[in-house]
Amino acid sequence: MRRLQTPARWWRSAAAVSFTVLLALGTLQGNDDRWPFAPMSQYAFGVDLDGEIRSTHVEAVTVDGAEVGVRLSPGGVGLRRAEVEGQLRRFVDDPALLEAIAAAHARRHPGDPRYAELVLVQDVSDLAGGRVVSTRREELARWSVPDPQHPLGCCR
Repeated sequence: MRRLQTPARWWRSAAAVSFTVLLALGTLQGNDDRWPFAPMSQYAFGVDLDGEIRSTHVEAVTVDGAEVGVRLSPGGVGLRRAEVEGQLRRFVDDPALLEAIAAAHARRHPGDPRYAELVLVQDVSDLAGGRVVSTRREELARWSVPDPQHPLGCCR
C-alpha cells in the first residue's frame, strides 16, 4: 500500500469540505432547485392521519374534443408533476402559464392532436385515522389556448 502524496490529500480534503459546506447550506436554506445539495420537499413532510392528501395533475381537451391526461414527465411535456406542484401558486394566479404546457406538447409530439384547453386539478383524499374516507376533485385553473395549432407561437 502506498500513501497519498500531499497534493492528492489536499484535493480530496478540499472536495470533502466543499461537499459538506454545500450540503449544510442546502439543508438550511435550499429547496428543490438546489438538489442534490438540498432536501427534496416532496419527501420532506409527514401526512396527518386525520388530514388530506392532494395529488396534482393536468388534464387537456384536444382540438378533436377528446379529454386526455397530460403526461407530466420528461417524455411527455418535459415537466414533472413535482415541478408543476412547485409552481402551483403561479399557475393558479396566472392560468395563461398553462399554455406553455400546450406548446411543449406540440413541439414534442407533433403528430398528436393539439391541446385546445388545459385544466389544472387536484384529487383530494380526506383521511380519518390514516384511512381514506372521501375523495373529491378540485379545479384550480383553466386555460383555453387562443390558437391551439400554434400555442405560444410554437411550430409555425
